[in-house]
Amino acid sequence: MSHYFVEDTTLNKDPKIIDFEFFGYKVKVVSDKGTFSKYRVDLGTSIFIKTLVTLPLKGKILDLGCGNGIIGISLKVYFKDKIEIEFSDINNYCVDLTNKSLKINDMEAKTYCSNGLEEIKSKYDYILLNSPISCGKEVCFKMYQESKEHLNEKGKLVIVIRKDKGALSHVKYLSSLFQNVEVINKEKGYYIISNY
Repeated sequence: MSHYFVEDTTLNKDPKIIDFEFFGYKVKVVSDKGTFSKYRVDLGTSIFIKTLVTLPLKGKILDLGCGNGIIGISLKVYFKDKIEIEFSDINNYCVDLTNKSLKINDMEAKTYCSNGLEEIKSKYDYILLNSPISCGKEVCFKMYQESKEHLNEKGKLVIVIRKDKGALSHVKYLSSLFQNVEVINKEKGYYIISNY
């Protein structure tokens, strides 16, 4: 069975441009088979983006597990020069799609093909993650631990996860890493969680 977090070279590529609009802002991204929610912006990602733009984001940000780049690109459209965004995914084709998405939005950014944060040396003010729960809890928890090590002193990890996919156990684990962990938004079965 093919998963978006494992590159499947047997897939027939059929990239499409998908449109996303939020609060009057419009974004286009290139997406394809082999990515999470390949030809639409899923509800959790939409809620995540709409929550993130209400936060006082600034500084250097990593879109971890970026897929086609929709989260980071949407934030760059909204916050413009207030943020510097970088992108990382374990799937090389996702990184390629992110680079194409950046190009059609007339943006430039650093992108990494990395298993979690293994290939990344930078530190960030924010790390953003649509938790890849299909990989299993251990993989997610490892990404949270690595994220903590890649945050600046007052840096924040912000994740989205469905309540029925174990959100409360993720809150508990994050509370073992960070002093203050909050569910900053609950909407339609999704929890947005951060060390605020």
